[in-house]
Amino acid sequence: MFALIKPITYLKHVVFVILICSVKTTIAQINPGSLSGKVVDLSNKESIPFVNIFLYGGADSTTAKPFQTDVNGNFSIKNLSLSTYTIKFSFVGYQTKTISKILLEDTRYTINLGDVALDTDSKMLNEVVIEYKKPIIEMQDDKIVYNVDQSIFSEGSVATDILKNVPLVTVDIDGKPTIAGKRNTRIFIDGKPSDYNANSIGDLLSILPSDALESIEVITDPSSKFDADGDGIINIVMKKGKKLGLTGNLSSRGGTMGNYNGGVFLSKKNPKFSFSANAGFNHGVRFSDGNSNKTNIFTDTTYNNQDNNSNRISNGFDSRFGASYQIDSAQNLKFSLRGGFNNGDNLSLSNNLLLNDNQIGQNLRRQNNFTDGNNLNLVADIDYSLSKKDKSQYSIGLNYQKNSSNSNREYARYLLNPDGSPTTTNPSLQNNDNQDFGDNIEINADYDKGFNFLNSKIEVGVKGSFNFSDQNQAATTFDYTLNDYIFNPSLTNKFKFNQNIYATYLSYRFKVKSWSFRFGNRAEVTQVSFKQESASNLNIDPYLSLFPSASINRSFASKYSIGLSYGRRVARPRENALNPIIDNSDPQNLKYGNPNLIPSFTDQYSLNLSMFTDKWSISPRFSYSLSNKIIERIKTVSSDATSITTYQNLANSSALTFNMFGNYNANKKQTFNAGFSISKIGYSSALNTRFNRDGYSIRSNVGINFSLKKSAAFEANLNYFRNTAAQGTSNGSIETQFGFKQNLLKNKIGLRLTAVDPFTQKNITSITEGPNFYQESYSVQQTRNFLVSLSYRFTKIDKGASSKKK
Repeated sequence: MFALIKPITYLKHVVFVILICSVKTTIAQINPGSLSGKVVDLSNKESIPFVNIFLYGGADSTTAKPFQTDVNGNFSIKNLSLSTYTIKFSFVGYQTKTISKILLEDTRYTINLGDVALDTDSKMLNEVVIEYKKPIIEMQDDKIVYNVDQSIFSEGSVATDILKNVPLVTVDIDGKPTIAGKRNTRIFIDGKPSDYNANSIGDLLSILPSDALESIEVITDPSSKFDADGDGIINIVMKKGKKLGLTGNLSSRGGTMGNYNGGVFLSKKNPKFSFSANAGFNHGVRFSDGNSNKTNIFTDTTYNNQDNNSNRISNGFDSRFGASYQIDSAQNLKFSLRGGFNNGDNLSLSNNLLLNDNQIGQNLRRQNNFTDGNNLNLVADIDYSLSKKDKSQYSIGLNYQKNSSNSNREYARYLLNPDGSPTTTNPSLQNNDNQDFGDNIEINADYDKGFNFLNSKIEVGVKGSFNFSDQNQAATTFDYTLNDYIFNPSLTNKFKFNQNIYATYLSYRFKVKSWSFRFGNRAEVTQVSFKQESASNLNIDPYLSLFPSASINRSFASKYSIGLSYGRRVARPRENALNPIIDNSDPQNLKYGNPNLIPSFTDQYSLNLSMFTDKWSISPRFSYSLSNKIIERIKTVSSDATSITTYQNLANSSALTFNMFGNYNANKKQTFNAGFSISKIGYSSALNTRFNRDGYSIRSNVGINFSLKKSAAFEANLNYFRNTAAQGTSNGSIETQFGFKQNLLKNKIGLRLTAVDPFTQKNITSITEGPNFYQESYSVQQTRNFLVSLSYRFTKIDKGASSKKK
């Protein structure tokens, strides 16, 4: 009863507060779409004035809208609805040229076609028809868009492979991506959170077929419409199927490491109904080795030298079905269902040698760990929208997610002399049974309306998010006198976590000539409680938080823009950080959560610049963020040389970041992109001065794409990162990826060869230090791999649909 009555009471208070405290604005127009460019002569690059232009698409795709270039050959077509367009250029003495499949959407509503070159034609019998090609990387006001289908690595890969080449994104050894310089990155799929179970997000991305991905958006400054939790968002946009008729793609891939995968994507579209579906299977392997040297600084200094290796083999399956039904010209209904399953085995071996003050070996601990586990992820959502003639739109949505994972962990520990001879007859044996279950329900209602006055738009919405998690660990140790496993209460616990968030937002955006403004606020009431079997329960009183945001942008001559923005975000401790269940998979390095964590709030400021021409674009960005009571994992070392790692609310932290991204189109066959990010991270605390420190985080990437001929292409990507944390730094090696693609049989068959890290394996060097220890670690992940991918695509366009274009 409490869960049903309280949300209404909270939302009343939230709506009242936000209506008084805020309004939000962003760039918008009632019909925001626009197409521009310049028509030139192919032979001499001189502009062609007064070229006839015919535009097809939008609400009436059967009727052409006529336009014309100006005296300098330029054209600009504005006030276009978000739709797919075909544009035709015709002029006496030149071949007619048609550019098709130009998609204007809410994430990309302004397109500059650059130089449109017309070729002279003495016979004037032929028409040149080409498809519009999006750039691989696009820089927008508040995000970076990576168009997956424009990369030759897209076919036959999985989401994790693609994310490694996205600017600003770093993928850790477990496959979880983060935005460089952001501690708390959220993972969204189609604009909705998909990371409620942080343990399984890496497995999900490792089986999500890239053939089903449309684009990946790196949102560094989320708007008020997004949840306030997280410093930034990586939004994975799935393909919906935009061609009338049936289209599909089949792909398979195998590599020298022993990994292989296959996938299928289908879409069907007609004027009223459309669906898209994908399924993928992935067999993954991961081999890694590492070693660390730790100095324990006490009265008598001791040393720990540890080496380890790990082998993981996993099998995963992922599928999705999405459908859209246009009830009438005003109403639309969307539905999707996604499921993923992954199981895997992990075998690891470690040796830990303890040395005394004179660096003479004292004892050797050898451990074998074997883990067998699986996880399941199910997501269902439904959305209804109503668009009215007065430029207003109503929408409601329901999203449900269920996660479950089970793992059985077997540990065998041997105590040895420094020379490797045994000190005991029998090893210490332990068995952990871990089970995690999670449910999340989100309900949202949104309203927006556009106005002719100042091309303005107002948005308002409410949302309820209800998250439940149940994590259990049952531990047993082997008793040789009883010849059986017995219950271990010190390592057994049950942790149930509930978090309900009731939110509302109000936004307003308008434009005055070349100036664009946005101001807004989001209000969230958070209610948290958790129960433990081995400790007292906790109920946190509901608390209200406000998250204002604002931005101002100015454009110049349609080639330059400058913008200032501000936003407030929150990092709430998740169940994995709060859970006090002890992980003693390595008894010399214990890990557990901290149920006493509190949220950390961050204020973000940024200055964005953009400069672009027909051939190149460059976007330098400066940002500054200030966080209080940040949440980070901290290691401490006890006098017996055992280390304990847990989460803590530390000092305040600041980050001053400079990003630079650029694209260069040398010609229609050669494109280059590069990105560079450097952040100066600072930690300061009056109470814990041992955390006062500064450091730098660096992330860089370079991409090259060559069209060797009409049906062949080459692509290369290079990436590097260096991260700074509260207790140290980590440096990564340069990661490389090279690919060659050849299309056959009129582009129906695609053959791709890929080389991943052909020159060196992925290695990471890290330093961690505290008041009484200093540790250097080195790890190598065997990433060198040579892969062959084969794909088949087909398209069956409806005859009725194609005839409308004639």
